[in-house]
Amino acid sequence: MFLIALLGLPPLTAVLCRAFRAPSVIASIHALGGFATLCLGLVVVGRVFADGPVTAVGASVYVDQLSAVLIAVIVVLDFAAALYSIGYLQREVQSGAVPVSQLPWYYCGYHTFIWTMLVTVSVNNLGLLWVAVEATTLVSALLVGFHRTPAALEAAWKYLILCTVGIVIALFGVLLTYYASTRLTAGESGLDWTVLMAHAGQLDPGIMRLAFVFVLIGFGTKAGLAPLHNWLPDAHSQAPSPISALLSGVLLECALYAIFRFHMLASIAVPGGFSSRALVTLGLISVSVAVPFIVVQRDLKRLLAYSSVEHVGLIATAIGLGGSLGLYAGALHLFNHAIAKALLFFVAGNLTQRYGTTRMSRIRGVVRAMPVTGSLLLMGMFAITGLPPFAIFLSEFGIVGAGFAQGNWLAVAILIVALGIVFAAAFGHALDMAFGRPRTSLEKLTFPRLRGGALAIPAGLMVLLGVYMPPAFNSALQQVAGLLASGPR
Repeated sequence: MFLIALLGLPPLTAVLCRAFRAPSVIASIHALGGFATLCLGLVVVGRVFADGPVTAVGASVYVDQLSAVLIAVIVVLDFAAALYSIGYLQREVQSGAVPVSQLPWYYCGYHTFIWTMLVTVSVNNLGLLWVAVEATTLVSALLVGFHRTPAALEAAWKYLILCTVGIVIALFGVLLTYYASTRLTAGESGLDWTVLMAHAGQLDPGIMRLAFVFVLIGFGTKAGLAPLHNWLPDAHSQAPSPISALLSGVLLECALYAIFRFHMLASIAVPGGFSSRALVTLGLISVSVAVPFIVVQRDLKRLLAYSSVEHVGLIATAIGLGGSLGLYAGALHLFNHAIAKALLFFVAGNLTQRYGTTRMSRIRGVVRAMPVTGSLLLMGMFAITGLPPFAIFLSEFGIVGAGFAQGNWLAVAILIVALGIVFAAAFGHALDMAFGRPRTSLEKLTFPRLRGGALAIPAGLMVLLGVYMPPAFNSALQQVAGLLASGPR
């Protein structure tokens, strides 16, 4: 019941937001919808980790521990971004950047986007999973181009075309998986993930090897894995900041979720750890490719976008390395990256509206002009680069430790060098923005409490998980790691 309600609420909220015209009414519906989605999502997540996987509509909707951790990320960041969107759009309307008539479309698209991501991580059928991932592309492309500037429209088209090409490639992997299962699943759905896992050891290794290659390339494009990441910096830099937070913190990880579902099949069907090596290879390439772009970057939102390429690579590397430590660290890093990157994109939204630019050379003296935002900028930058005591330090330390445990010295060397360079570069960018001398005098500025509350959600989680690991959260991550290692129980 709660699962069906969770999947039904976002589209209902979207319709209601589009039906009304008064900005205050739409904002209220939007905020209440986000809060209700958060509550329902946490109920579903709690039930899964307490009692095991839950299903609905027969077996068409299936939520296990891996799905549940993604649902937790989606609903938490949905609520934070929903709160942030209200104040952000009020300022955009006041500045003339967005006409009032576009507000219903934004809120409608926002909740439709949330719905497509919830469906992505809740369907049992891998064919429907493919459809849901494609739906996230179509909806979010409209949000990327929301400002309707030439740069925003170009970014939206680039995102739409490249990700659609990637999804088409992934379709070949889905079809090959179905072909591999047709001899084994007579009378059952050949693309239901639970059915495939039950027969994974009998799937043809050659076909599944090829299927995973197509899936990794196809969904890897959507996940932002290098060298398939070309759309990501443009889309993240041009989208409204709350949408950028969802793109980076949630959407990329939904695409990784699709890859991990197929990886669990391939790791059983194909001997020799083929899918694990492929994940490690593409993950390390992503980390390495992101480094020089982070070092030389001059645009704040593009800097955060390339940071996402790096962290998606770290998650893929962790899952590929495997072992109890690697899988646990990968699941933890997935959650850590989502909350830290959401915080940083919210901060970037504040800075963009205050300074009128995303050029870091023009963003100076933030701590003096915007004390709270400046402090959160430093906190977020230090966290995303793995500085203790923030939570990302723990997950990155675990990923490097997994490399040592597996004896993969090349991976360890690449990770240590890359993380060191990224830390130094991001540290320099953050200090320049926080304490540099502004070109003109700036008076102190504060934002409304509602907007501050949106910033407090990811900031609070980021600090909490860095100094204290709640037993329930630790148990949940262990269950996810166990699922990734051995399939459903």
